[in-house]
Amino acid sequence: MMSDLDQLLGAVRAMPTDARLADMDAAVMGGLARRRDRAMARRSLMLAGLLAIGIGWAGSIVPGAPAQAAPLPIGMSDYAPSRLLGQ
Repeated sequence: MMSDLDQLLGAVRAMPTDARLADMDAAVMGGLARRRDRAMARRSLMLAGLLAIGIGWAGSIVPGAPAQAAPLPIGMSDYAPSRLLGQ
């Protein structure tokens, strides 16, 4: 029984290896790098979203000055049609 197993293992050891196995290390390492890059991009996007939510929340809590209209819009000439018509 054990000699049959030894013979089978010896026959498998003597067989030529598949050529695709030589490139397996590069494929695995490339897949790991792509997965790491996707995870880092996802974390960056989540951090940016949380930061935006935090800034929006803080901006809604902080009291602001009441809005006031400017007496004269910036850059408006005395010769603008609305000024000439008295509007």
